[in-house]
Amino acid sequence: GGGAPQGRKNTLRKNRQTPREETPSPWPKPDGWEKYGFYKTRHHFKCKVHAHDQTKPLPSLEDWKLIRDTYKEFVDNIATTFDEPVPPTMGYTLGKEGPAPFYAALSDGRGRGLFASRDIKKGELVHDGNQSDFSFPDGMAWRRFIFSLPRKKACDVIDWSWTQQTEKNGKYKIFS
Repeated sequence: GGGAPQGRKNTLRKNRQTPREETPSPWPKPDGWEKYGFYKTRHHFKCKVHAHDQTKPLPSLEDWKLIRDTYKEFVDNIATTFDEPVPPTMGYTLGKEGPAPFYAALSDGRGRGLFASRDIKKGELVHDGNQSDFSFPDGMAWRRFIFSLPRKKACDVIDWSWTQQTEKNGKYKIFS
């Protein structure tokens, strides 16, 4: 369980509105950005402070649209997975009936988090990356995407990124 520590009140805030990022334009690309790895990219965007900011809001529908449209422009212009107008912060059910097993919210003093919206059975798959995640064919596609986002959005996507195999003994792919 992901409950609050003993003696600490866990107050969730689902719809907190705060001012949006000051500039919607991407940060300038440094020389050699095409060869940056994960940590150098994260350092370039100064993501350490953003990652620990307990007051940053949940992404809005406008934020998701900007991220989706940037992905379509710089990675995959025919991607249809992300045309759903509901932001992934509301969770999804992997094609099953009933409520989504999780949702995103803000927790006072803790920042963003995912919270269970119902009992989740041991071993139940609640997220598989097919409903709300971007996949990248290679590191260059990931970098093109990241370096085309405004700084704070780039930091969010960097911190949401991981690699995994989608087939047994297959190549690792980048997801975010």
